[in-house]
Amino acid sequence: MTFTISIDNFTIISSAVLLVVAVVSSFISPYLRFRKSKWEKDRERMPETEEEATSLPPLSVILAPHDEPDAISRNLPAIMSQKYPAGFQIIVVVEEGEGETADILKRFQHQLDKEPSDCSLYITYIPQSSRYVSRKKLAMTLGVKAAKTEWLVMTEPTSKPASDTWLQTMAENCTNSTQLVVGYGGYEDEASAFKRFERLNSAYYLMREAAQGNAYASLAPNIMIRKSVFMKQNGFLGNLNLIHGEYDFLVNKYSEEGKVALETRDAAWILDDAPDHSVWMAGHIFYRETRKWLERSFVHRVWFNIDQTALHLSFLLLLMGIVWGAVTLNVVLLAAAVLGLILSIVLRTVFGSKAMSAFGEHVPALFICPYRLSLVWRNLFYGMRYKAADKLDFTTHKQ
Repeated sequence: MTFTISIDNFTIISSAVLLVVAVVSSFISPYLRFRKSKWEKDRERMPETEEEATSLPPLSVILAPHDEPDAISRNLPAIMSQKYPAGFQIIVVVEEGEGETADILKRFQHQLDKEPSDCSLYITYIPQSSRYVSRKKLAMTLGVKAAKTEWLVMTEPTSKPASDTWLQTMAENCTNSTQLVVGYGGYEDEASAFKRFERLNSAYYLMREAAQGNAYASLAPNIMIRKSVFMKQNGFLGNLNLIHGEYDFLVNKYSEEGKVALETRDAAWILDDAPDHSVWMAGHIFYRETRKWLERSFVHRVWFNIDQTALHLSFLLLLMGIVWGAVTLNVVLLAAAVLGLILSIVLRTVFGSKAMSAFGEHVPALFICPYRLSLVWRNLFYGMRYKAADKLDFTTHKQ
């Protein structure tokens, strides 16, 4: 078996095409369409008008736990200890009968009564008799109604701020022209590398849309909204029967161009507890139902489909070039295909690693390409699980 150095037109054109495809397709990436550093620098250069300028407003932080006493004990202190001189109130809506959660909250309330703080704690209850609506959304709505401030912060008991200036950093976006603020959130380090990668990869698509003033959804429970806007547009009306998707619906419904702000600074991040596999899988399956009710869903998925098509087609062409070069003993074509594959992997790994590190995620570089290649196949699996699921599991209307 002897390799030959062929310089015919087919070899030259094929080799050139493979190298161009390898390089060009690598730049079709969500990590290049949105860059954290560029976004934050552009925001710093934006002039602030007198109309937009405002002092930090008092806030209400709304929590709606469902049998999560451990999460409350673990994460609530990080919210209570926020430095926010304008003052904020934490409103916790507890289901009747959750005695352990209520007892923990009363201990925290007693602690606040004894020590000076920017924070106060208010506890209210959701009746057990509520039917035919999502109890989570009902609890959040009751929290909104109980709030005495215009600006509301929505988050979860399983989330904690990454800094003690979380509220302050988020609230710096509360201008007169803003009605919704979307913040970033990741997983704690205990979550697997793939879970952290997948969440941030999805967040890059969502952050780009939010940066353009047309937010689609939110992966993280880290948003601020005006109470007046929530009440005027009837809160969760239109999706109250769906059990999950609260933050997706809020962002999707209340995002209006010119009235939404994206906050990505490190101090404004929240970190979610690492989910176990069943919770993580359920989230993907429930999202298949949620997205059917979201506006702009088709447009949102277009870029993901383009990215995955470019990724898989380029790798397929390069592997075909390697096989053809080996079979025909064409060393030039084989070398070009191998070089193209190496270039593609290196470029995608560099772009991915920089994108991950920008948000403090340390995903092993060698896993970046395999993880990205697996996304479309995992999505296919989630879709199959959704098709096989009982659709009554997604709604409160069981008849």
